[in-house]
Order: sequence, then structure tokens, then C-alpha cells
Amino acid sequence: MLPTITKWPHQAAVAARTTTPVLTFLFTAAWLWSGSVQAGTQLMGFSVTPTPPPAVAPAPTGLLPRSTRLTLVIPAGSSFCGIDSIFANGYETPSFSATTQLPGGAASPGLIQDITGTGTTLAVALTTPSSTSDSAVDVTGTFTGPVNTGVAVNGVAGYSAGGKFVVPSVPLVSGTNTLNVTATILPGASVTNSSTIIQSGTPTPIVVATDRPIGYAPFAENFTYQIGALSGGATVASVAIDFQGRGTNDYSGTLANAPKTYTYLQSGLYTAKFVFTDSNNATYTINRSVLIQDLAIQRGMLCDVYGYLQDRLNAQDATGASNVFQPAERSTYATFFSGLGTDMPVAAAQLGVIVNGVLGTGFVDFLIVQDNADQTRSGYPLRMTQSGDGVWRISEM
Repeated sequence: MLPTITKWPHQAAVAARTTTPVLTFLFTAAWLWSGSVQAGTQLMGFSVTPTPPPAVAPAPTGLLPRSTRLTLVIPAGSSFCGIDSIFANGYETPSFSATTQLPGGAASPGLIQDITGTGTTLAVALTTPSSTSDSAVDVTGTFTGPVNTGVAVNGVAGYSAGGKFVVPSVPLVSGTNTLNVTATILPGASVTNSSTIIQSGTPTPIVVATDRPIGYAPFAENFTYQIGALSGGATVASVAIDFQGRGTNDYSGTLANAPKTYTYLQSGLYTAKFVFTDSNNATYTINRSVLIQDLAIQRGMLCDVYGYLQDRLNAQDATGASNVFQPAERSTYATFFSGLGTDMPVAAAQLGVIVNGVLGTGFVDFLIVQDNADQTRSGYPLRMTQSGDGVWRISEM
């Protein structure tokens, strides 16, 4: 048995309803579940919640596209990546089948795309302006690396998608500020780049706030406008808003009628631009960054984090396998894996496969299922979170 990391409050259980089309797995109990799932039971696909890790079971808000494939072939370097929808046509297999061969199964993109990279040199660059009057700035930039590339600025982890990243609301002091940005990948390689930004002048008395700086497409971002004391006792006369930063205004008019919600349909890094004009004809420009991730890409990457653990165990690489875990637990697992010696591949075969999960901002809860010799299935929950360097790793198992 693998050593246990910290259990979380809503850790685990399987709620079975064999009379309904879908079996929902809920992470709601206060203990680590390990029980049997009988042949013919039905497993639910992935759902998404944008909130922090829930204290109670989150309500599903959508499944990934259904698959009707009956036999899944998992390419070398890829992993079984959950079941989108089992028995969508109401058909249930009459006898026990391996979890990886149940209808609706999906395969991950693979370790090269998500974990190790293609061999291209890891790189990171900043695109943040060199000066501002604001007391905090959204630090943005680009990187070259696999999907699970973590980016941190001055030790604060950010969010990434499609080769771009944002670290929201980095505080600045008056004068010259150094921004050290580091890109790190799961196997351990990292690269650092530095730049400076000068903060001078009086901060803009208008604040545009977002509910969250990150979401999964399609994502409805909420904006709030906070108007401070304007020069000369002026008031806001109008506002022009370009939500996507494409150079075309989505709205131009009074502040009272300004939209407070905008839905981003595609993944990417957007710089929403707000230009306020006051009654004295002075203008105030504010930019806010919103990062939209692709759910399928994120899901595949997280499956490959788990796949990298199995890959390193099969290679009898105790250090590489322990890198999959958060730093606080890494040495414990390195010692454990080293103690397995040539039995590491045996442990890899016993880990089980991902069948479903709940994705949120900065965390994912997976259900892992093992096929047993007596034609039952056992399962346990696994949580991944972002480390301080921005890399996704296993935190609880």
C-alpha cells in the first residue's frame, strides 16, 4: 500500500444507483473509501466547478463530449483518461469488462505534449509594460514548454494556457520593481527570466475588479467598477470597453449601463481594456487580464501527471516518480519507491486508472478504480493541486 498523504474533509465515497442511467461518484465522506464496484455499474464523466475546493459535493455543470467507441486503444506514452459517458445508448455489458475497455473511455494526449515537452528548449518571457501608475499589475507573458509548465513571478504561482500565462495583481512599490519569472516542468527543469517595471505617479482612482482571473471556456466573467475621488470633483461621463483586447469596443456609453458580465467562448489570454472619460474630459485607462483554459486540454494534462507517475515507476525511477508529489511529501515517497526496488513496476500496475473527476480553479479531484481478480472494482480518491512553482502535482492520495 502506498503511503497516505493528508485526507481532505470531503474525501471519498461511491454512491451507487443501479436503476438510473448514470452512477454519480461523490467526494463527500470524511474517510478514505476503498470498496467494491460491481460489474455493470455505470460511471459518470467529468464535471467542472469554478469555485475553490468544495466542502460538500459540487453539482455537475457539464460533461465532456460523449464517445461511442467500444474498444479504446491507448497509444504509447498516453494514459487512460476517464470515461465521458458510459452506456449512452442504455446498453450495459452483460459480463465484466476491464475498465479501460468500457464504452466512452478516453485516452490522454501523452507525456511528450503534457509533461516532458518535445525537446524544444524551455523558455519564458514577459509582456508586461515597463511602467505603470498602478500599485499592482497583472504580470503576463509567454512560455515554451509542455502543457504542465508552471510559471511563478517573484515566487507567486500563476495560471497558464496555450503558451501564455498571467500572475494576477502582483503588488508594486514606488520606483523600480524587479519581476523574476520562472518556468518549471514536472521532471524538474526550470528557466528564469527577469525584467523591471517602474511604478510612478498617482494610482488610477478607478478600479475594475474581476470575480476570478481564470476559468474554463465558455466562461462568464463578472466585472465590477469602483469609482474613487476623481480630480476636480469630476464624475464619470462615459466608458468604452474592449473585453477581448482586440481593438474594437464591445460597449461605449454611460457607466450606469455598462455591462458587468462578458462570456469568453474560446480559450486564451485576454486583456480587457476599459477607458473611462470624466466630466472634465480626462481619461483613465485600465487593463485586466483574464485567462481562459480549454477543459479537454486541462483534463488530458492532469491525466498525464498521473500517467507520469506510472511511467517513472515502470522505469524504476524513484526520484522521477516522487517528483509527481508536492514538495512536502516528496522525500517520503522517494524513500518508499526506492525501497520497492525492482518491484516498482508491480506497484505501477496496481495503481488503477482514472475514471472520472471534478475540476476547479487550482484543484482537481479524481476517482481512481482498480479491476480486481474477482471481477469487482475498488477505488480511491486522488487530489492534484498547483505547487508554489505553478506545476500540477499530486497532493492527496
